[in-house]
This record gives sequence, C-alpha cells and structure tokens, in this order.
Amino acid sequence: MKICYQCRKCDRQVGELEAKKPDVSQLGSDVLNDTDVQQSILMQGGGQLTIRTICDNCLEEERFSAR
Repeated sequence: MKICYQCRKCDRQVGELEAKKPDVSQLGSDVLNDTDVQQSILMQGGGQLTIRTICDNCLEEERFSAR
C-alpha cells in the first residue's frame, strides 16, 4: 500500500511511503478526533492512503502571518 503525505494548503506532495500492512495508529491518527481523521486521512483507489498534512513552507508562512 502506498501512503502519500500531501500538504493541505498548497497540495504539494510532502513524502511517500510503501507499507505492506500499515497500522493507522502509527500514522498518528490515534491522537486525532473523528472529524480530524475524516479530513486528514483519505483512502483512495488502487490501495493508496493519502495523509493531509502541512509542508514546512506553508507552516512557516502561517507562523509569519500570525505575527
């Protein structure tokens, strides 16, 4: 199964993993509430799991604009 990490702000691919049997709790979903899981973890066709995250550039932009 392919696990793709994609920025939720700019849609850029942040990273990609190949896992035979991924344990979703290892991806950090156990610390998210149900709404966050539904918005952040997407199962797509072809056995691909997409994790919506935030890239370093967008995170830095958020920090800068919050000042």
